[in-house]
Amino acid sequence: MKNRLTIIIIAVCVFAALVFPGSVFAEPEPHAYGELIDVTQAPGHPEAPEVDAPSAILIDAASGAVLYSKDSDEAYYPASITKIMTAMLVIENCSLDDSVTFSYRATHDLEEGSSGIARTEGEIMSVRDCLYALLVASANEVAQALAEHVGGSIEAFAEMMNKKASALGCTNTHFANPSGLNNPNHYTTCHDMALILREAMTLPDFVEIASTTEYLIPATNKHSEPLKIFMKHDLLRGEGKYKYAVCGKTGYTSLAGFTLITAAQKDNMRLICVTMHCSSAKERAKSSTELFEFGFNNYTFYGINEIDPSLASGGNSEAFLSSNVLSLSVSGEAGVVLPTSLGLPALTKEMVWDDAASENGRIGRVVYLCEGVPIGSAALTVNTENTGDYDFLGKSSVDGDVDIESASDEKGSIKKALIIAGIAVAVIVVFGIAINRFINGSRRKRRNRKKRRKR
Repeated sequence: MKNRLTIIIIAVCVFAALVFPGSVFAEPEPHAYGELIDVTQAPGHPEAPEVDAPSAILIDAASGAVLYSKDSDEAYYPASITKIMTAMLVIENCSLDDSVTFSYRATHDLEEGSSGIARTEGEIMSVRDCLYALLVASANEVAQALAEHVGGSIEAFAEMMNKKASALGCTNTHFANPSGLNNPNHYTTCHDMALILREAMTLPDFVEIASTTEYLIPATNKHSEPLKIFMKHDLLRGEGKYKYAVCGKTGYTSLAGFTLITAAQKDNMRLICVTMHCSSAKERAKSSTELFEFGFNNYTFYGINEIDPSLASGGNSEAFLSSNVLSLSVSGEAGVVLPTSLGLPALTKEMVWDDAASENGRIGRVVYLCEGVPIGSAALTVNTENTGDYDFLGKSSVDGDVDIESASDEKGSIKKALIIAGIAVAVIVVFGIAINRFINGSRRKRRNRKKRRKR
């Protein structure tokens, strides 16, 4: 009985390996979002404005659609927009209630005239207050103190920054410090900074702090009076305030020029804009505002519930792998951005299956196209809860023509794979049973021979 149970367990493992290779040992998803998708070549793309910023990008945060790009892969010194990455790593790696003690290096190893809040060696602040000082006042000694608190040293923290950037899909970024002070080995691009802010905005604490325009830092062991700090972000406060701006960060050094990273939201669409190497604060603010207006006035975000109701909420007809135990789903935050002049009838979809199921249950993605140009996608993940059946290969719920033939081919391929896997398991089971019988037969023969000898 024990041998048979072992054979069955082995067979089940082989079946799982054949159907979902690597599913047990797959690497986890490195970040919350996927790569950016350039939709500027899609049909109906509106004419973009001419902005003064030497390098700029505008993306939709939810779908990753690039709505505008101007030399966005050109590397520049980022200055203090670097602190977006610093804040994200701090929030991810420690409690906001932790205490940070400022070292001599954190308070003294700084460029002359760089921004700060006059902290001194031995001063103690909470991580929360440090984050406000970091993002609201752009305090460089605070950036260094946080780096030492989280990474053990500024150099070790810079390694964490580069590892995170790589995981997010940044292609031309290298950080050398947590503040953005000038360093030949400290550079990034508008494209990569958009990825970084997109990820940071999945953290509620980050959004709350990065949207604050003024904050009162409490008294400390070295300062008997509280300190009020103000954000200098051009689009979040002052005369140039942009009514849809949510959060962001400014930056400036003599080598970087003026940099700006901002998120803005109107209705259900959240956009991210990055401008770098600008000649003035006015130029970066004007370029960012013009790009936000371009995005909000010419594009519409469609959530997955509008695009594919059956995929988002479940259906029953012609469901693939339909089960009240195993079902497929997509994120409710998924969606695509289309030129407002086109609308949903221009949309088609295809299913793309992964070679292996990931640790978080992703087995593929549904890709949405506009006249053959990919403009968005949503991850298909396996649910093991009783969530109903999902009709994602049956009749399309997308308005207009949908590439069902491609989806059917994928469905056929999966069915073939399941059949082959089933046959392989059957062969293994039969072979195992035969070996088991052979072993048991040999044992019986030995026992019989021993009995004959005793007689």
